[in-house]
Amino acid sequence: MQQTAEPAATALGPLRIEVTFPDDRAAVVDWTREPQQRLLRALGAELAASCAVGQGTGSPYTLRNRARSCREWARWIASTEDAELRVGDLLPSHLDGFESHLRERHPESSRTPYARIADIVWILRRLNDRHGDFSPAMVRRLAHTSAGPVGFYAPRDAYAPHVVEQLRAAARSDVDRAVRQLTVEGPTLLSRGQDPRVAEWDSDANVAWEICKRQGQFTRQELADLVGQAAADEHSPGRLAPLLYATSRDVFALLLLFCLESGMEVEAARELTTGCIKNPNRGYVQVEYLKRRRHGQEWNTLRVRDGSPNSPGGLLRLALRLTASVREITGSPALWQFRTKEGGLITGFSASAVTYMAQSFVSRHGISDGVRPVELRMSRLRKTYKAAVYTVTGGRMSAFVQGHSPDVAAAHYADIPSLRDLHEQAVADGLQDALDEARAPSVLTPEVEAHLIQQPADATELVGISPTEVGPLLSGESDLWLSSCRDFFDSPFGTKGKACPVSFFGCLGCGNAVITRRKLPAILGFLNHIEAERAKMPEAEWTERFGKARQQILRLVLPKFSENDVLSAKAVAESTDPLLFLPSTLFGGH
Repeated sequence: MQQTAEPAATALGPLRIEVTFPDDRAAVVDWTREPQQRLLRALGAELAASCAVGQGTGSPYTLRNRARSCREWARWIASTEDAELRVGDLLPSHLDGFESHLRERHPESSRTPYARIADIVWILRRLNDRHGDFSPAMVRRLAHTSAGPVGFYAPRDAYAPHVVEQLRAAARSDVDRAVRQLTVEGPTLLSRGQDPRVAEWDSDANVAWEICKRQGQFTRQELADLVGQAAADEHSPGRLAPLLYATSRDVFALLLLFCLESGMEVEAARELTTGCIKNPNRGYVQVEYLKRRRHGQEWNTLRVRDGSPNSPGGLLRLALRLTASVREITGSPALWQFRTKEGGLITGFSASAVTYMAQSFVSRHGISDGVRPVELRMSRLRKTYKAAVYTVTGGRMSAFVQGHSPDVAAAHYADIPSLRDLHEQAVADGLQDALDEARAPSVLTPEVEAHLIQQPADATELVGISPTEVGPLLSGESDLWLSSCRDFFDSPFGTKGKACPVSFFGCLGCGNAVITRRKLPAILGFLNHIEAERAKMPEAEWTERFGKARQQILRLVLPKFSENDVLSAKAVAESTDPLLFLPSTLFGGH
């Protein structure tokens, strides 16, 4: 498992915080011109300490958000207090008053007031745990985050299948173009190139040679300064460099496909390194990734398919190949590296860069939901992947909870609008199953019949009738054609006190029916009859009239009896006419 070092030394000067995270990302918080310097100094020291691995502030983005909350709080306190406050001077009113101020400035649906207060309370709790400088009243106030509502937050939903197909097709076209350019066209062009100082500048191949010699740091303006604007336009490094170095467009398409196919969180996928592929085995590979939100267990592995270019493992291998030329120059272990239009070499995606690239991707490919352009939010790709898994497995949680507890998986990934139809259908199916179970006949095997003869008192538990009704039921006194009946004048399909109104084969779907071994010949004869009818009428009409009865016989009745019982009943039924249409597989091949 990859080890992560502590952050580099954190400098806390005149309220200027400079933090370098373990992955070399840096962030600066400058409070030198802010009010309430004493308070901010204590908050800043704790905020800087929280940037250590596993301490809760795992990225520049989180650091900047928490710093902004502290800054706004300090400004509000300065507007209400004449003196400089220390941490020990804080009162519950300093939090509650600031929250009221925020809620007056923001609409009721906004989550901003809660988010700001949550940031501040989080830091104050850490301070209290370390130093215990607060008054008892302030300690009690820190026991809860906010007295107000969190604010409206529409849950992230999965993208619709037709949108996913557009995203997948567009990203695949970008990847295919990048593969062709970076593995065929670019190397072919470069192989023909010569030093343009000797072989002239009026050749794409020679300009490509110069771009490669300068490690991508060659622009059209530099070429224009050497040979003039017309030649620079004709052999522009901006057009030729994408044949040699991956662009943000190429790398974003790979990232998008990988997130769609693997379900990895985009913030974790953005930080993958060149050594993330582990333990390839039988078409699968483990991907090692950093999930900063999982405090104490940041490093994790995800088992994904490998091999084909469309598999998650194959996409990572494509990324390794297409970014190789940039990595050779930068020496960085980051996976997602590319050259910008201006010639700069970038060794990773920021959250804001991904957002901008997503907008450009949608605009470039014209991806829409059928009415308007899609708002591509990369954070929805994981839900899209999870929704697809949930649908394919029919909601089986064991296949769905990977990377989460069952509660989190159900609340955040299963309880989303796009799966509502599936859930409603599951409820309907469950109710139908319960109804079918309630209407299913009771099937008494010979063993149960023998038991009831010896122990009539068990009839209530086994059949749902009183012991006095056992005799007529087993003797045939209450027999109908296909079954015995608990009470012919108390049908679930009719009115109590009146005869059952359904046809004779309605017994197969009736909870009043009791089927014993002696009814098997009649049931087999009826099965033979309905199979014969199949050839005499349209399939749809036959299914409507007899399909359910056939399934009830094959699924509810015959499997309850032994092969010998069925064969004997078959022989009895054939005493007059042969049973020509019975499925032979039900009777041991006979």
